[in-house]
Amino acid sequence: MANILIDVGHPAHVHLFRGAARRWEAAGHTVLFAALDREIILYLLARYDLPHAVTYRRGRGKLALLLELFVRTWTTYRLARRFRPDLFIGIGSPMAGLPARLMGKPYIALTDTEGAGEQHLLFRPFASVIATPDAFYKSLGAKQVRYPGYHELAYLHPDEFTPDPAVLQPLGLTSDDTFFIVRFVTWGATHDIGERGFALAEKRAMLRELSRHGRVLLSSEGGIDPEFAPLVTPFPPEAIHHLLAFATLYVGEGATMATEAAVLGTPAVYVNTLRAGTTAELEEKYHLLYWCRDGQQAMQHTRELLAMPGLEQVAAQRRARLLAEKINPTPWLADLGERLLQDPSYRPDTP
Repeated sequence: MANILIDVGHPAHVHLFRGAARRWEAAGHTVLFAALDREIILYLLARYDLPHAVTYRRGRGKLALLLELFVRTWTTYRLARRFRPDLFIGIGSPMAGLPARLMGKPYIALTDTEGAGEQHLLFRPFASVIATPDAFYKSLGAKQVRYPGYHELAYLHPDEFTPDPAVLQPLGLTSDDTFFIVRFVTWGATHDIGERGFALAEKRAMLRELSRHGRVLLSSEGGIDPEFAPLVTPFPPEAIHHLLAFATLYVGEGATMATEAAVLGTPAVYVNTLRAGTTAELEEKYHLLYWCRDGQQAMQHTRELLAMPGLEQVAAQRRARLLAEKINPTPWLADLGERLLQDPSYRPDTP
């Protein structure tokens, strides 16, 4: 049996890889998550009883990101020397890629962010396979394999996730209520540099507009402006996908949560100058996501959606088409890992 090291640097990565980790554990392999101490990553790993070790605690600022590149790569390598992985996997980064190369082991690198060009340059030399959604419009060379799905379907496909209306009860909500999930981000990732979302006045206008139609559940990566604090509703982090599934709309600056909402059948108004192939396809092909460069565009789309007759039924039909055309990436990813363990030179065909 093999040892598999999974590198995670964002809360969504825990969700992305936990299904494959369970399959590998069921097959008799030993799995260890190499975790960045950021936001709620450690909480989720403990909540899902996933074995893990901390490699770095993220600081603030551009210099902190540069320091993280070196220190986290070194601590991941030290961890790997103790754990002795036969396979490395993670979102594409040199933090796992360089240790994999130094130890002569295969590395599966996933990415769905075309704008992260500096990351691509750093991890491509070390990757054995680079797995991207088929909507990813950038070519990453001969190692790239495109699968018909999205990262978020690895944990939100109906085979992996069933929304539970009981999660709404502690918040005083039911599945028949009109409520909205709003998400503001801190713009701290490397691919966020030079990008923007809502202006402060646009945040005020959006929250005021949504509050006229239903209840607003506000979420933020970091600190929140004091004037918006009354709209922040505490809930367990693992409840967010259930809330997204029953929400009327998602409005926010985070691409991951916008995509999560869309694949759950909740229309998403995504406010960010950064665009990706995944969000573009969800907008142009499935009409479940609406990309906006600023809060004014977001307000226009939000009002149009709130005025749309039978919005819930329309969105459900659009999601049904999406699910008919996309795969659940979790069994595909688990099988890819198994095949690389057997043959490190294996290159998959597109499913």
